[in-house]
Amino acid sequence: MNRRNTAAVALALLTAASVLTACGDDSSADAPTTTSRTTAASSSSADNQQVPTVSNPLDPTSLVSDPCAALSSSQLGELGFAGGETRPNEEFEGEACRWRGSEESLDSVDLTAFVGTTDGLKGVYASKDRSAYFEPTEVAGYPAVYSSVGDGRAMGMCGLWVGVSDQAVLHIMTNLVSAESAEASCGLAADVAEATISTLGG
Repeated sequence: MNRRNTAAVALALLTAASVLTACGDDSSADAPTTTSRTTAASSSSADNQQVPTVSNPLDPTSLVSDPCAALSSSQLGELGFAGGETRPNEEFEGEACRWRGSEESLDSVDLTAFVGTTDGLKGVYASKDRSAYFEPTEVAGYPAVYSSVGDGRAMGMCGLWVGVSDQAVLHIMTNLVSAESAEASCGLAADVAEATISTLGG
């Protein structure tokens, strides 16, 4: 683990650019839209794009209601984070988990699994034109995209969308107040995604 590949995040382009100011307060600010809106956007702007498919699909359904189960205590120790707190997404199906570095630290990482509310990575690609940056990548053999409506990487904020099946995506948002750099924040997002994929059996 502990890969530190630099890149950048998100599909939240269809929701709020408030992630740069509210990242520490609401993990759903960078979340995808509901099924109907995302599907509509997908059909209109992603059909002609080369959206990568998932050859070894995983089922993250269990993480929709219990996202904190994504990381074990040993994985959290390796990543430098403590126990997580489940936070309901009031606008979207499922729950988000937020892990913090310590009680004194403002560093945090959020994870949400979206199953059935998005069209997988196709929904992410459909929002490409509304992204401040859009960088396809791969995590543990799974297609992923760093992207967001606003670019907060230089301030330690990075989000990553990982396609674990053609219908499901994981979203990781990091906020490293102690290390305001794209390399650290986006590298951590990749590490969290890789650990989650391992938890899911990938």
